[in-house]
Amino acid sequence: MPLITTDIHVAAAAYENLELLSDATQRNVVSLQASLDTITAQHAQLVDSVVAQNSLTTTLIPANATLTANQATAVSPDLTLDNFIAALGLSIALAEATMPDRAINSVQASVQSYLTITPGANNTNVAGLRLYQPELGDPSALTTTSFELAKTTSPGAPAPRSLYTVLQAKQAAFDNSFWTKFSSGTPPVQPAPEIVIEVAKVFAAIGGWSFPYVLQEASTIAGLETTLAGLLTGVTPAAAVTAYTSSVQALTTLTQTLAARSTYVAGDLYALTAALDATTTLASAVIP
Repeated sequence: MPLITTDIHVAAAAYENLELLSDATQRNVVSLQASLDTITAQHAQLVDSVVAQNSLTTTLIPANATLTANQATAVSPDLTLDNFIAALGLSIALAEATMPDRAINSVQASVQSYLTITPGANNTNVAGLRLYQPELGDPSALTTTSFELAKTTSPGAPAPRSLYTVLQAKQAAFDNSFWTKFSSGTPPVQPAPEIVIEVAKVFAAIGGWSFPYVLQEASTIAGLETTLAGLLTGVTPAAAVTAYTSSVQALTTLTQTLAARSTYVAGDLYALTAALDATTTLASAVIP
């Protein structure tokens, strides 16, 4: 299209094209301005969000540190080393108690933990363990504590019998027909067969033995033997009956003493086993 013309129609067409171009340009300007306004508003929102998040992060850093410290105390309390070893010893003794023909003479163990020292009684220091918790971060400064538990007996003294063997002997002793003539209560109940049944229940639950469970069953057996001992009046030999009655009283006293405590050690299991064994031996002496 020529820039200069004397034709009125050409000039009019050129003017129309110019107006169309001007209108299109104006619309583009309006669209660009709207886009710019939107971007500006989004940028302002983004800046405000970043500022808010930064402020929140700054505020939460000390709070998270406090929470982590509190969680470490709540989730992983200190455990004294001697209590840990005592609990492990009782677990080993219970495992040994389930085996009639095996003995665990010694056990070696190593544990990785944080080592703590806390004040004890009489100005002593007590070593403690704090086990590592994965949710509290990477482990650092872990200490390896190694020890060995060995079972020893006095020279010349027989090795203690396992609880399994002791209960087998008790079941066999009170399964004797001699005891069936002794009964009490209404309707009459025979304590000796009840002891045999109670021992069978203990064997049925052998996979879940714990010291509180064993103590509870020993208390039940002591109660049945107490009833049986009271029925032996006039039975001879009298000395054997007296000895048996005394052993039952000793077993009952031991179960009551242990029931009043909340923590136990391997020695408690050995003492309970020996007391159960003693009543069986002395009861057998009563049988003609």
